[in-house]
Amino acid sequence: MVVIGAGRFGARAVRILTREPDRSVWVVSEEFGDVFSGLPVRMTRQDGVEFLINNLSLLTPETMIVPAVPIHLAAEWLRRECIPAGVVRIIAVPDKLKESLPHTWITEQGSFLVSYADFLCPEDCPEPEDGCTVTGEIRRPLYEVFAGLRAPGFDVHVIQSRQIAPGLGGYSVKDLLGLRDRVLGSGGDKCLIGTACRCHGTLTGLDYSVQ
Repeated sequence: MVVIGAGRFGARAVRILTREPDRSVWVVSEEFGDVFSGLPVRMTRQDGVEFLINNLSLLTPETMIVPAVPIHLAAEWLRRECIPAGVVRIIAVPDKLKESLPHTWITEQGSFLVSYADFLCPEDCPEPEDGCTVTGEIRRPLYEVFAGLRAPGFDVHVIQSRQIAPGLGGYSVKDLLGLRDRVLGSGGDKCLIGTACRCHGTLTGLDYSVQ
């Protein structure tokens, strides 16, 4: 397991993951507090995206990555690693897509933060298929909603965040590399990168047409 980020969410992820004594946990962050003191983890002080650029090939395809940083990790990794430096930029997601999505917040760069919830979800939500643990409502998984989006001029590529433990999700190295291959093989100039579990997700626009 690789946890990218050592703040509140990263620390929680590590506490959960280290409950299994034989599980290897690697934490990557530019800063560390003392919350990891005494825990059986490997710590690397480095920017998380830079770490993935330098080390992804050294990890097994099944290694799970837990994003715990305030950026869209998959999209930023694509921007900095998979497209030649200087020819890709983050662009705003088309505003009209809000009509096809549940509760949506827009970041300064124009990415969408999307959630079925307008309330604080339980930290240990098991992400049940038979209805929300709070409302009981049965909804189409958000990663499927993202995959079904249609935005003229954009290819849409989605990576599913898979639950590792209640309230904790991530994706494998294989999933991340598959996302890269789909993006680079699409032949388009613009794409929307979505990362989502059943209920929450992030959608970011990338433009790699500038030469």
